[in-house]
Amino acid sequence: MRIAVVNQKGGVGKTTTAIYLAAGLHSMGRTMLLDSDRQQSAIYWSQQDPIWPFPVVARADQYVHRELAQLAVGFEHVVVDTPPGDMGVIRSAVMAVDIVVVPVSPTGLDVNRLMPTVEMLAEVEPVHPVEFAVLLTRMRKNTLAARGVREVLAEAGMPMFDTEIPLAEQFAGSFGLYPTDLGAYADLIGELK
Repeated sequence: MRIAVVNQKGGVGKTTTAIYLAAGLHSMGRTMLLDSDRQQSAIYWSQQDPIWPFPVVARADQYVHRELAQLAVGFEHVVVDTPPGDMGVIRSAVMAVDIVVVPVSPTGLDVNRLMPTVEMLAEVEPVHPVEFAVLLTRMRKNTLAARGVREVLAEAGMPMFDTEIPLAEQFAGSFGLYPTDLGAYADLIGELK
């Protein structure tokens, strides 16, 4: 399975989602995480844990779609963490995968900034069809934002995962630790199968 975690907006949980997805997929088969963000947050995260069990490779250029075939030899799963705003890298990452996960926080700004990402996916579709769905992150149950964001996205015709990632210390404070408890990300992996 090849997955890219994509959103042109920063701060929506892309790297956390990529790390947790890769950790969960690694338990099912050999996995590589490709960090295509020049900030290299996934690289730094993995370097904090001396027993990180799968490779995290840096490739922050517009040729991910050309390089991934060779890089991924021998891996059952590849997860690509993408940068905010760098359309060349993001587009290349989308061209290299089968599934795109689009994390979005339940704020008006984040939902509003979702459209450029969706429009880019539509532009790529004729050349490289991919499945995509929105993953709601940093959700607080039983709030107006939590109820309203799903309704707004459904009215806009956005495909969405049933899984919602809660706003939780488990994820917010996990930088530098290999995820052993996937929490809601286990449900997301179940949806991706």
